[in-house]
Amino acid sequence: MPDPIRFSPTGPEGWLAAPDQPLDYAELLKGLPMGLDHAYFTRPEAALKAGIWRSGPYTERYDDYPVDEFMIVLDGEVTLEGDGFRDTYRKGDAFFVPKGFRGVWNQPVAMLKFYVIIG
Repeated sequence: MPDPIRFSPTGPEGWLAAPDQPLDYAELLKGLPMGLDHAYFTRPEAALKAGIWRSGPYTERYDDYPVDEFMIVLDGEVTLEGDGFRDTYRKGDAFFVPKGFRGVWNQPVAMLKFYVIIG
């Protein structure tokens, strides 16, 4: 039986100090997402991934968000905007982006988050 996994808000040892790397993005509108992702848990047969992610500022557009994703903002902020929808999430906020979301991810400052993705 697997054991529970503790997620550290600073990632695994040395993770916060590790150099940034280019991150994946959709249609880039502004900036370039540079940061780091660490998966604490994956279950490939269920297309499940859970971890911690960080990135500097950038803005991108999604025509079809590729996964269902639950997030908790640990630091920074992001504004999501779609047809008739606009909301900003800041430190301590939790939110869910459903697969198929159409809109803009505008991250004006560096952000750190926990995530759970189901692909």
